[in-house]
Amino acid sequence: MISNFLNLFEDIFFNEKYSSLNFIIQKIDPRVKIFSSIALISIAILAKSILTLIILTSIIFILSIVSRIPLKIFLIRTSLIPLFTTLIALPLIFITPGNQILNLNFINITTEGVHKALIFILRVWTCVNSLILLTLTTKFSNIINAMEKLKIPKIFTVMISITYRFIFLSINEAYRMLLAKESRTFKKESRLKEIKTLASMLSTLFIRSYERGERVYLAMMARGYNGSVNNLEKMSINRRDVVFILIVLFICIIALSSEYFLGVS
Repeated sequence: MISNFLNLFEDIFFNEKYSSLNFIIQKIDPRVKIFSSIALISIAILAKSILTLIILTSIIFILSIVSRIPLKIFLIRTSLIPLFTTLIALPLIFITPGNQILNLNFINITTEGVHKALIFILRVWTCVNSLILLTLTTKFSNIINAMEKLKIPKIFTVMISITYRFIFLSINEAYRMLLAKESRTFKKESRLKEIKTLASMLSTLFIRSYERGERVYLAMMARGYNGSVNNLEKMSINRRDVVFILIVLFICIIALSSEYFLGVS
């Protein structure tokens, strides 16, 4: 059970097989994709219309299809956080005053409450979709390199880079510990015993991760690490990147126009 969860968790975070594909979105400069994602997220945050958010989400799904990312894979990665968002937004349906849709004893569902809840859920889903599309179509090393080119603080990019790599190391370490535990277990344990074993494994995993981090830091310092990592891949913005960013900006302008000038709601 736990080993299956670890395998699923690792598969969710492993994106290199899609970012290595040779299609249109994968070829776009990482800096352009980061800027485009920020633009789409900004519009989603400002949006007050369900129609606008649906259009933005649909555009992101179209981009994922163009990138040859399987729809099932994309939905699995983008639906986890909105599920928790739905639970958070659920009370808005009952506590927001307005026109009642349903009245059952102490439960009042209003039109305004449903609208607010849908706006919140779609807004989060659009932002998550944009970020997932960025990570699926861009190698992680290129994302870090692009962030450095965009003058994002070095300490921030280094922390993200190391954390990302340690996720997989920790998952592999936990998987090996589970295999070792299962190979030494001859009969089914009680639930209390399993909880104690899991707690012991978690504490051991924490200690091993801490010690590994110390060893990695000392090894980096011994090899002359000075706080910067050189990336051999060169980045350049060409005509394709300019066309892509102009299309994204045009979409953002249309969305803002529909929100604040045409009165779409």
